[in-house]
Amino acid sequence: MNTPDSVLASLNLSGQLPSMPQALVQLIDSCHTPDIPFQAIADIIDKDAAISAKILQLVNSAFIGPRRTITSVEQAVVYLGIDAVRNLAISISVQQVFRRGEKNGPLTLDRFWHHSYQNALLSRKIATTIDYPEPSEAYLAGLLHDIGKLLLWMAFPGSYAPLLLKGVRCVNARLAFLEEEKLHVNHCQAGAWLGEQWRLPTLLTDAIRYHHHPIEAVRQALPLVRITSLADLLSHGDPTATDGLEAAHQLLGLTAAQVATVFDGLDEQVEQIATHMGIRIPRDAGHSSDPRPDEVKEAHKDASRTLINRVRDVSQLCGLLDNLLRAEDRERIVRAVEQGILLLLDERRCLLLLTDTATGQLRAHVPTDASLTGEAERLAFVPQDHAGSLPARALEERRMLHAFSGTHESSTQDHLFDAHLRRLLGTEGLAAIPLIHHGKIEGLLLVGLERRTQRLLLAQATSVRLLADHAAAALHLDRMHAARAEQIAAERLQAATLVARNIAHEINNPLAILRNYLHILAGKNRQGQSIDAEVAIIDGELERIAHITTGLQNLARESEAMHLEPLDLHRLLEEILDLFRAALPEDKQVRLTFTPLDEQLSPMADSRSLRQIMQNLLGNALDAVSPGGMITVHTKRAHKNVLITVTDNGPGVAPAIRDSLFQAGVSTKNGRHSGLGLAIADQLARRMGGSLSCASVPGTTVFTLQLSA
Repeated sequence: MNTPDSVLASLNLSGQLPSMPQALVQLIDSCHTPDIPFQAIADIIDKDAAISAKILQLVNSAFIGPRRTITSVEQAVVYLGIDAVRNLAISISVQQVFRRGEKNGPLTLDRFWHHSYQNALLSRKIATTIDYPEPSEAYLAGLLHDIGKLLLWMAFPGSYAPLLLKGVRCVNARLAFLEEEKLHVNHCQAGAWLGEQWRLPTLLTDAIRYHHHPIEAVRQALPLVRITSLADLLSHGDPTATDGLEAAHQLLGLTAAQVATVFDGLDEQVEQIATHMGIRIPRDAGHSSDPRPDEVKEAHKDASRTLINRVRDVSQLCGLLDNLLRAEDRERIVRAVEQGILLLLDERRCLLLLTDTATGQLRAHVPTDASLTGEAERLAFVPQDHAGSLPARALEERRMLHAFSGTHESSTQDHLFDAHLRRLLGTEGLAAIPLIHHGKIEGLLLVGLERRTQRLLLAQATSVRLLADHAAAALHLDRMHAARAEQIAAERLQAATLVARNIAHEINNPLAILRNYLHILAGKNRQGQSIDAEVAIIDGELERIAHITTGLQNLARESEAMHLEPLDLHRLLEEILDLFRAALPEDKQVRLTFTPLDEQLSPMADSRSLRQIMQNLLGNALDAVSPGGMITVHTKRAHKNVLITVTDNGPGVAPAIRDSLFQAGVSTKNGRHSGLGLAIADQLARRMGGSLSCASVPGTTVFTLQLSA
């Protein structure tokens, strides 16, 4: 059974595909190069005299109307912008491509282009009216929306002509139905497919694909599809007709007055651009399918698949480039580079050398299953040690060099290092491509060359450099990730060492006390004295050690489930404060006050975690204040959050440790403290979706716990 995909696939194999000019393929390629300068765009366009001449003619026309005469393509690029010039070049090239093709009777090219430019201008005006951010994109979509008709007309002249005659002056949706019935593919599908072969943007090809879909379906589409569909609908009918106005309102919310404004001056603009593009405007501006017997000529079949294959290769290369930037390690980067060279040059013998930042050497990196192993794996050299060699010169000049450039081989003495590399790769010649990112050499790509691959290298030079640039960026990212991983590992080791040092110190203190009291116990036991007091002290020190180890366990217990629920905050805080008051030492005479907000607060929190945080904060405050000191607990509301503050009038937190206060092993107190309490409290707060912060000046310290209301 024939399907649109099978019909288009057979067309791809038939050699009937229209091909874009080489300069335009390079121009589309340039879209993948970030921050490409104006001069580079101008250089590409200058390669095609017809395109560059037509652009200069158009940019100086009354239609565009510059204040002074523009004499170069570079000036045109600066004046119009890269996107506008690119779209202009595409429209010129598409017209040239199909003018070279067959003219199979019923399809009148001048009428076709008249309708296309009318749609392009309508699409741009609609885009401007609705503040669409890319009016030039809408212009190009309108221009190419019916490009599938030209493709079907060239590919199936005998079958398509009767369909065009049947579809004369009927709604294009009817023509699409006839196309599917006879050819199993309609001009919308064919046009979108051709746009994909030419690597036009996906938004653009979708606008082509769906411009005849029902209004109900198009309403759900992206704005560019709706703009293109509406422009085509309005161009085929009366702009004041009810159907068109209703569609304008449904698709883009346009009023009748806005639709009328879109058509203001449209005919004059179409006439101007048609004149400059060399299009003869039909007397009645009829449909492109009106028969013109004088256009029936002998076919001139010059369609070539070469450039289409080129576009296909670049499309595949784009996938490789994307894989390069997503590569998780150097092994994948090297594999992607090898695949790219195989795709572009049909050559497997290549070698990627990476810069060793410590020694300045270039070292070969060979995948485990690569065709080059053994001696290639041991290749490492310092470029300065081989001055004058092809790799050294390529790195020094920061550009691609190859063995077949410059003077004839026999007129210069072959560098021994180059000869060694050619024997290593097993090829006649050698290409050296530096991998440079932000001015830094990340490596060097060596490619073995035969006479056949030399021609491919010259033809694919831009794509090879693009591959090298992306490889350099990927290597740079990999190096940054590795450096960051080392830094994180070092920081973790440093933190672990600090914690271990503090823990060892904290555990050694009670252990030393236990040892001393064991000696006291032994002496009292021999004398028959009571040891109750000493046993109580030993029990306290053992409890202290247990508290330290429990703190370590709590710090590591990140996956323990929490039960978040709305809490009666004031009731819970009263319970916590009552227990804390009962345990206050009598000799300190500390004043503990609670000032709740005068409304009920119910934050989402885990009650056990909140108790642990408050006990830690209150314990810290108690340790900080002097006898007669004051601790105050407040509750507040801040937008959608609840704040609990614990304030003390102690000496304050030292500035040296304020930034690292919530790190494990850092303590505000001297002596018998492990520095784990605040780290655990901060971790619990974050796991509840909240935060813990500290503000401190001499004489006042405030810890604030923020929870979601």
